[in-house]
Amino acid sequence: MQDMGDLTFDANEIVKRSYEIVSKIVPGKTPEEKIVQRCVIATGDFGIKDLIVFKGDAVKEGIKAILDGSNLICDVKMVSAGINKRRFDGDVFVAVEHGDDEKLTRAMSGIYRLKDKMDGAIAVIGNAPSSLIAVCNLINEGVKPGIVIGTPVGFINAAESKEMLRELDVPSITTRGTRGGSTLAVAIFNALVNLAYEGPC
Repeated sequence: MQDMGDLTFDANEIVKRSYEIVSKIVPGKTPEEKIVQRCVIATGDFGIKDLIVFKGDAVKEGIKAILDGSNLICDVKMVSAGINKRRFDGDVFVAVEHGDDEKLTRAMSGIYRLKDKMDGAIAVIGNAPSSLIAVCNLINEGVKPGIVIGTPVGFINAAESKEMLRELDVPSITTRGTRGGSTLAVAIFNALVNLAYEGPC
């Protein structure tokens, strides 16, 4: 399995050893555990395993959206930069690049401007709580993304935005509380990409 950009022998060995270490705590027997493994490796923090929340058929719907080449809408460039584009060939839209409003954050404004691309899309929000709130508002208006990965980080609206998402009838993968970040969002998405193309083995 080629994972996390391990294109050389040494890099592959590092990834292999990392999974061996993590598997002692998170066995990786289910698709959800494989995603959690990736999150632990990405953060170097075993505590993150207790913060990941799966809602609905998140893994199934995420894999389906990836294989369908659905739009990917993310909040910031850091998320788009980490996406495994060697395997995912859907169109990627970055909210901050579309935001243009004097009152709203660029991330929130950009999500609203990308409304027409959201149905069936993969929303990956790793940094800006305001953009996840915007996604939730659009869902309440009837927009239906295929899956939402929401891991915004911080002390202002981060925990609240994720709680808001978990209350909605949409498949999602989130983190509890204030912890999260773009690294986690990318880790979750790329783990789904691996599952999509290699299966749960």
